[in-house]
Amino acid sequence: MDIKRIFIYGLLLLAAIGLATLGFTAWGTEGLLIPLGITFAYFTSIFVVATIINNNSIVDIGWGLGFVIGAWASLLITESPNLLAYLLVGFITLWGLRLSIRLFNRNVGKPEDFRYAQWRKEWGKNVVITAFFRVFMIQGLINFVVGSAAYSIIKFNAFVFEGFQAVLVIVGFGLAIVGFAFEVIGDEQLRQHIQKKTRSLLQTGLWSITRHPNYLGEILIWNGIYIAGFSLLLTGSIPWIYYLILVLSPLVMSAVLIKISTPLLEKNMEKYAGWAEYAQRVPMIFPFTKPKA
Repeated sequence: MDIKRIFIYGLLLLAAIGLATLGFTAWGTEGLLIPLGITFAYFTSIFVVATIINNNSIVDIGWGLGFVIGAWASLLITESPNLLAYLLVGFITLWGLRLSIRLFNRNVGKPEDFRYAQWRKEWGKNVVITAFFRVFMIQGLINFVVGSAAYSIIKFNAFVFEGFQAVLVIVGFGLAIVGFAFEVIGDEQLRQHIQKKTRSLLQTGLWSITRHPNYLGEILIWNGIYIAGFSLLLTGSIPWIYYLILVLSPLVMSAVLIKISTPLLEKNMEKYAGWAEYAQRVPMIFPFTKPKA
């Protein structure tokens, strides 16, 4: 493994532990160590199943459910959860279950996804141990870091629906709901297009304003949750420096989708006729921005 990768993975681990312990100050149940541990246990269980069935791509199916488990773990260790906590847990449960069920229905019975199949070839006889760290544990780390803003709102918020706090929560949840709509509508448009079996690019509907409406939706969701979490500061529930560190939640998700997931997916999409013209005309993620092929 190269030095750059080790450095990045080390930073992710440090960030996850720092977020779970409120900046390395809370090493008991008062922090988020339990949700962190449960997240690692969950992704380890997926690794065991993936190794048995020889298909590492099932980790994608479990991705959304990881946030559901983290949210419920945070709720269960919260002494007096408020209405905002229940609303957020409900939203994440709806979003995460829909995503995992959709991916299960789409991928069940199919061969290993091309990305994981390629990595399996590259890693050769070391595929099991390499996949454990570079696929499952890294996804577990990213899953927790991205979910940390939501888990902090669930556990620490002393929110009341009044004044500027209410405005922030409405704006944040509104943005998250718009993101959820982009995912649901975009996925349904893609499903209907695939059913036609034209083996062509989808360039209508939401796909006419962004090449990846589902990725845009996920970015909006986690940025919206982070905005709603600003109420943590207004209630004095957490130190301001901790809230600033929680910005890793939307930043990491955005970076993974824009810098890793999208390029891998688009490399596979290049085989379709009309891809070059489509990429020059339609923005990669954000509508009304300059397209970048």
